[in-house]
Parts: sequence; structure tokens; C-alpha cells
Amino acid sequence: MASLLLAHPLFLALSPDEQAASSPYFPLGLLYLAAWVRDAGHDVAIFDGTFESGPDAFVAALDRHQPDVVGVSALLPTRSAALDLAAKAAAHGAVVVLGGPDPTADPAAYLADEAVDVVVHHEGEQTIERLLQLVDAGRLDGDTLALEPGVAWRQNGRAVVNEPRPPIENLDELPLPARDLIDMDRYLDLWEDQNGYSSMTISTTRGCPYNCDWCTDSVHGDGFRQRSPESVASEMASLKATFDIARLRFVDDVDGIDRTWFEQWASEVEAKDATIPFEALNDLERQDLPLLDVRDSL
Repeated sequence: MASLLLAHPLFLALSPDEQAASSPYFPLGLLYLAAWVRDAGHDVAIFDGTFESGPDAFVAALDRHQPDVVGVSALLPTRSAALDLAAKAAAHGAVVVLGGPDPTADPAAYLADEAVDVVVHHEGEQTIERLLQLVDAGRLDGDTLALEPGVAWRQNGRAVVNEPRPPIENLDELPLPARDLIDMDRYLDLWEDQNGYSSMTISTTRGCPYNCDWCTDSVHGDGFRQRSPESVASEMASLKATFDIARLRFVDDVDGIDRTWFEQWASEVEAKDATIPFEALNDLERQDLPLLDVRDSL
């Protein structure tokens, strides 16, 4: 089966802004993709640029893993670095796929680079698995790409953007992020050194229901979905048992929508002895949520 190398093109050594932020969070989206693809039977590895000296380290990863397909995740601030890695992957003979928030917002900007074969836009797990199936079958071409939702590709030198693929409705179907594929201890040690405590990210929802004018097209769309309280509590219990972490950071775009969900989650967390102090991506405005006393005690 086709092998996949996923790449995170953020290099702390080359990014003064990220160094100043003192918050080098793990590439959680890539860890979800890796877990999904691995469960489908494909060999997958991750090149995490966070602690590498620069893009040349990616060449060594290409030589080491010999991937059939390289997937590079990009944000607007990492567009240049992502395209640099794409060029190196293309020179190595791999099929090059770009994805993430910036390629979702502007796929044509990435397809203007000849090193990029396909852009995966919006939610990526099912689409990247489908692309690997096409590579396995030797059928990754214009005829098949024209029929695939969730991709953008070139036809006669012009970008063609297909409709988004329907998202995964039941988020409990997602395997837990493949945290074993990156150096978690190094992240946790750096957080401890720079912030005085160790922290790890966790995600419980996808999508946002509000359609604010100022927000660009979300990777996960406008259909709000939430994992079950049991699923989230079980992951917290696993993280608590596996890693010596002082805090969790919930990286959901929105939270606190469903009071019943929070009450059930609080009960599950207590039952599983999974209580960990936590913070949200943004400041929590509501003051009536279970476990806020844990957060406020920090």
C-alpha cells in the first residue's frame, strides 16, 4: 500500500515570532490524519519541523522514509516554507499534496506552484485516504480527480476546485491522534521550561455554526459536531496515564454551546479519574460550566 509522509513546515529556529510566543503546540491536525491513514493500513510517518534546524532536514526524512506521497500542511505564515518542502518532495519523486487552513482558503495559490500535484481542502482524513487508494491503483490522474470531492487540481494549467467532501459526522469514529509519531517529550519539556508548566492540546469539536463575516472558510466547515463526553473523558484518562502533564488546552473554535454535554462530560471525567486542569483556545466567557473550579484554581 502507498506510504505517506506528512510534514509540518514550522521551524522554531527560523521563526522569531513563534519563539517569542513560547507556545509550540503539536501539529494536532496531522496527528489525526496520520492515525486515520494508519488505521486504513498505510505506512505513515511525520516530519515535524518544529525542532529541526531548517528545511534541509526534510531531505534526510525523504531519504529515510522513501514515501510514495508527501502531504504538507500549511498556514498562511508557513506558506513559503510549505512550498519549499513541496519542491523537495517533488524532486524526490513523490506525489505532493498540500492541505490545511491556507490551502483550503486559497487552493489556486498552491496549485500555481508546479511542485504541488493536488490540494486537499476542508476536512482531510477521508480525502487523503482516497488519494492513497488512487495512487495504489495507479489512477491518480485528471479523470479520477475530476470525480473526487475535497480536492483541487490542475486542468490545462488552471486550478479546478471540486466540491468539499461531506465531513465525518460521528467524531467518535476518529482514532486518537498518533502522538507516538512525534517527540512529545521534547514539546512538554520546552513548555515546562518556557511557561512553568507542561501542556498538551486536545480537540472535542469540529466546525462552527456562526458564519461570522470576518472568519475565512473553516477547514471543518459550518456544521458543528462534537465528540461524545465518554470519548473525550477516555482520551483525557489516557493522556493523564501516559504523560506527566500539568494542563490541557482545548483547541476548539467554539465551546460551551451545549450545557447538557458539559454536565455529562464532567460526570465522565470524574468517574474515570481523568480530571486535569484545563484552558480553552480563547477566554471562557461563561461562568456556569462544570470543572471551572479546576481551571480557576491554577
